[in-house]
Amino acid sequence: MEEKHLQSTAELEKNCFPCPWNEEQFRHAMEDQFTELYGICTEENNVIAYLLCSVVGDYAEILNIATDEKFRRQGLAETLLTYWTGLEHIQNRQIILEVRAKNLPAQKLYEKFGFKQIHVRKNYYQDDDALVMERN
Repeated sequence: MEEKHLQSTAELEKNCFPCPWNEEQFRHAMEDQFTELYGICTEENNVIAYLLCSVVGDYAEILNIATDEKFRRQGLAETLLTYWTGLEHIQNRQIILEVRAKNLPAQKLYEKFGFKQIHVRKNYYQDDDALVMERN
C-alpha cells in the first residue's frame, strides 16, 4: 500500500474495531522496516480490505485484518492471507495472531490456513477473550 491509501485504511479500521488505529499510526507502521501493510482497493483507491502484520526474524504476527462490511463474504481476507502467506520471506516462519473468541468467521478463516489455538487470554478485550492462534 502507499501513502495515498492511509486515510481510507484508517477509516476502514475505525468502522471495524472499537479501539482503532489512526492514520498517523498506519503511517508509522508503513515506515517501520518490520511492519507490512497490504490492501485491496477499489478503482477509486479506497481500501476495502487490508492486512497489517509484523515480521521479525523467524517470527511473524498478524496484527489486524479487516474488510469493509459491504464487501464481506467475498473472499477478500482469504485473498490477502493467501498472498501474504505465499510470499517467499514468510515461508518457514512461525505466525501468531490473536482473535476475539466471539469472532467465529475469523477463526474459521485462520483454521483454513492451518492456524491452531494455543492459548486463551481471558478478558483481553473489554467485552471478550482473545484466542491466541499459531501456525508453524
